[in-house]
Amino acid sequence: MSSLSGPLRWPRRVAGVLASLALMLGGCATLPQRGQVLMRDVSFPLRDFRMPSGLRVVVERDERSPVVAMVAVVGAGGTSDPGGKEGLAHVVEHLAFRARHAGSPSLLARMEAAGAGYFNASTSLDYTAYQTLAPREALATLVKLEGQRLSAPIAGVSPEVFAVEREVVRSELRQRNETGFVGQVSSWVHASSFAAGDPYARPVVGSHESLSALTLADAQRFARTHYRPENVTLVISGDVNLEEVEATLQQQLPPEWVGTGVPLAPDTRLPTQAALPASAPIPKQMPVYTAAVPTPELYLSWVLPRGFDEASTVQDFLVDALEENLWESMRSDGDIASLSTRVVPGTRASLFIVRVHLTRGDHPERTAEKVLDQVHKAWTFTLEGDSVRQQESDFQGLRRQVVTGMLLDSEALLTRTASRALLTHFTLDVRAYTRSQMALVGLGSTKVADFAYQWLQRDRAHAILVRPGESGGAAAEAPRTTLEDEGLGEDMGGRVTPAMLTATTAPVRTLKLENGLEVLLVSRPGLPVVRMGAAMGGGTTYGAKPGVGDLALWGAFRESFFEGRETDWGLHGDRHSRLDHVRVDLAGTAGNVGNMLAMLTEQLDSTRTSETVVRFMREQILPWQDAVDTRPEVVAHRALLRALYGDHPYATEATGAQLAQVGWSEAQSWLEDVYRPGNTVVVVAGEFDVNEVEALARKYLGGWSRGKPQPVAVPPAPPLPSATAKANTLFTSRPGATQGQVQLACRLPTATPEREAVYALMAELLEVKAYQRTRAGTGASYGFSATPWVGRGGAAHLLVEGMLDAQRLEEGLGSLRGTLAGFAKEVPAADLEQARSRVLARQAVSFITTDAWVDALLDTRVKGFPVEAVAQRPAHLQAVTADALKEAFDGCLQRLVVGVTGDDARSRAALQAVSVP
Repeated sequence: MSSLSGPLRWPRRVAGVLASLALMLGGCATLPQRGQVLMRDVSFPLRDFRMPSGLRVVVERDERSPVVAMVAVVGAGGTSDPGGKEGLAHVVEHLAFRARHAGSPSLLARMEAAGAGYFNASTSLDYTAYQTLAPREALATLVKLEGQRLSAPIAGVSPEVFAVEREVVRSELRQRNETGFVGQVSSWVHASSFAAGDPYARPVVGSHESLSALTLADAQRFARTHYRPENVTLVISGDVNLEEVEATLQQQLPPEWVGTGVPLAPDTRLPTQAALPASAPIPKQMPVYTAAVPTPELYLSWVLPRGFDEASTVQDFLVDALEENLWESMRSDGDIASLSTRVVPGTRASLFIVRVHLTRGDHPERTAEKVLDQVHKAWTFTLEGDSVRQQESDFQGLRRQVVTGMLLDSEALLTRTASRALLTHFTLDVRAYTRSQMALVGLGSTKVADFAYQWLQRDRAHAILVRPGESGGAAAEAPRTTLEDEGLGEDMGGRVTPAMLTATTAPVRTLKLENGLEVLLVSRPGLPVVRMGAAMGGGTTYGAKPGVGDLALWGAFRESFFEGRETDWGLHGDRHSRLDHVRVDLAGTAGNVGNMLAMLTEQLDSTRTSETVVRFMREQILPWQDAVDTRPEVVAHRALLRALYGDHPYATEATGAQLAQVGWSEAQSWLEDVYRPGNTVVVVAGEFDVNEVEALARKYLGGWSRGKPQPVAVPPAPPLPSATAKANTLFTSRPGATQGQVQLACRLPTATPEREAVYALMAELLEVKAYQRTRAGTGASYGFSATPWVGRGGAAHLLVEGMLDAQRLEEGLGSLRGTLAGFAKEVPAADLEQARSRVLARQAVSFITTDAWVDALLDTRVKGFPVEAVAQRPAHLQAVTADALKEAFDGCLQRLVVGVTGDDARSRAALQAVSVP
C-alpha cells in the first residue's frame, strides 16, 4: 500500500476558523457583546490512504465517544442509468443490502450482528452513498462488510430476490405518490428545469414503466461497470487508532481493492470547465400537474453552477438567506400558507428549488411574481447610507448563523463524515471539506449579491403548479413472489458491547430554583458547542377549548429583545409543539452560553400573541388547514386517536373549524398559563464548566417570575379499554389508491421507566417481523415502522404503520395481525436477544451529540420519570424477559385497533378478514 501519508493535523479546521472570526474581546467583564461568536479552536487528526487499486480511504480521529462512522461514496447515481431504465442505480443500492457473500446471510443481517446501530443508503443524481454508525469495537468487521458490499453488491442475489426488491422500489414510488410526499413532483421539477434528454431531467427513482424494464442482468452489468475501487471513496471517522488502522484496512478489505504497485491515478470527477447543461425553455403558460397533495403547490426552480467545490458554498448560504426573506411574500399574497427552499447539488449543475404551499391556487402566476419579488429583494442592495449599513448588518448576522450552523452540523459524526466523503470523492482533495468551510466563513455580501444577480434572475426561473388529484401511481399487477427463507431471520447471535451499555452515562447536575423551575446541566467535552432546551407541560391538547393551544403556539412571538437577537451571536433557535408539551430550543458556541441563557429567559418570559397575529392566522393559515383536514391520512389519524383514547385529551387534534372559534385573548391566557417557571424544565448540554453555568442559570433563569410555582395539571392516564378478541376496525376511503395505508395500534398500561423498556422491545420485535414479511419476503411494502408513544401522565400506546400494495392488502394485514398473535403466545429467546441488541446499539450511536442529551432528558422529565431513568435505560432493557413481553403482547392483542385507508373494496375485505377472532 504505497502513497501513505502521515497523520495530517489541520491547524485551521472549521472550528479554528470560527474562533478567529470572534471580534476582539478586550476585557469582557460580563457577557460577550453583540457580534462576538466565541469558542476555542478544534482540530481532528486524519490519515489519507490512496490505494494502488484506486480506492481512496480517509480516516479521521474523533475520540469524543466510543463510536465510528463509515460512509462509502460510489460515483454512480441516477444520471448513470441507461436510457429507458431509470431507477437502476437506486435498485442496485437496495440490492446491496441483500447481498450474500460465499453463502453467508444477507449483508443487512451481518451488519446488525456486528452491532451497527444505524445504517442507510441514498441515491442521488451523481452518486450513491452508504452510511453506517457502530460502536468502535465493530470497526474491523464493518470494514470487511463494506469491502464485500462495494466489491460485490449483487453477490448471491437470486432472480427471486431481485423481483421482490424491485417491487419494494415500486412500493416506495407508490408510497411517495399517495401519502403526501409526492415523489414524482421532484421528477417534474427536474424535467421542467433541464433540457429534454439531459440526464438531470430524468427521475432518479425511476417510473413504473422503467422499473418494469429492469432485469437482474441489468443490475449485474451496472455493478460491474460502476462499483470499481477507482470510483469509490471511503471515509471513516470516530474513535479510531490512526496508527493501527492501516493494518485493519489491509487485512479486512478485499485484496483486489487494496491492490499492489503504484497507486492508480483517478480520472477527474468534476469537469475542468464548469459549463452548465442546457436549461429547458420557459413555457408561455405554467405547466399544471395533479398529484396527492392536500392543497395546490407551486414550485420555482433555477439551474445553478455545479456543487461539490468551494465556489458552491454560496449556494448553501443562499438557501438560508432566501428562506428568511421569502416569508415576507406571505404578507403580500394571502394565498401563501408556507414556503421552503433546498438545493440539489450535481457535478455539472445544481438546482435551487422554492416550494410554496398554497391555500387555493386561484392565481399561481401572481403568487409566483410575489415570490420572485422577494428573491429579487434579497440580493438587491439600495444605495442609501442607512439602508446599506442595515443590510450589511443583516448579512453579518446571517453569516454568523450560517457559520455556527456549520459547527453544529459537524458535531453530528455521521453528518460530518458524509460531507467529507462527498467533497473528497468529487474534488479528489481531502482538504476540500475544510476549504469549503473556510470559503463559507469568508463569504462577503458583495459576492453573494453578485452570484444571486447572475443566477437568480426572473427570466431564469422555471415554475410548475401541482394541484390536488389522482396520484397517477397505478401499475399493472406484478407477479407475486414470496421468499420464505431469505436469510434475514437467522440466529446471528446478539452482540452487546461496552459502548451499548455505557452510552447514557454522564453526570447530570440537577437544580431546583426558587421560582419552581428545574434545570439539568450536562457537561459534554469534545466540541465547543452548547444546546439548551426548555419543555413546558401542557401541549396542544391542554386548555379549556379545543384548539386554544394550537392557535396560541401558531401565533406566539417573542415581544422583548433587550438581551439581543439570535443573529447577534449566530444562535439557532426553534420551537416545537406536541400533544402534551411545548419545546423551545437554542444552540450556539460554548463561549456564548451566557448570552444563550439570558436570551432563553427573555424569550420564555416575553412570549405572547396579539389580535393582529391571530387575525392573520385565521385569514391565511386556517383555510389551508381546512383543506388539510379533509385529507384521508389526517382523517384516519384522528379516528385512530379517538379509538385509542375516547374522551381523554390525547384523543383530540384540533381542526381548522375549532381553531376558528378561539379568540386571541383565550390564546394569550393559554400562553401565560403554560409559559411560566413552575411549569418548565430546562436542560443545558455541551462543553462548559458546570459551576460557571450553574451561576449563570441561577442569575438569568432564576430571575424569571410568572404565575404559580406548580406545573399545569397532568392528565391522568385513562383506564385501559375492555379486553376483546375482536379487533376494533376503522376504514377511511381513498378512492383509486394503489396501496392501503395500514395502522395497528393498542393502548398500553400506564408507563414507568421499566415498562417503557418493554414497550421499546415490543416495537422492535414487531418492526423487524413486519419488515421480513411485508418487505423483504414479498415486496408488498416499502416498510413498516413500530413506535411506542408515552405521554405526560403515563398514557401510552403502540403504533405499527406502513403501506401495503392494495393487491396484497388482505394477505399482508393478516400477516401483521398473525405476528402480533404469535408473540402473544411465545417470544423466542433468539428474537428477544437480537431485538435487545439492536435497541442498545441504536442508543449507543445516538448519544454522541449534545442535542441527543437534551432530547433524552427533556423527554424523560416530561413523562414524569426521574432523571436517573436515562442512565438506567440499558439496565431496564437488559431486565426485560420473554414472559413480560408475551404478557404485554397478549394485552395489546385484546385491545387492538386496526385502521386501513385505501380503495373501498379491497380495504373493507381486508378489515373484515382481520376482525375475525
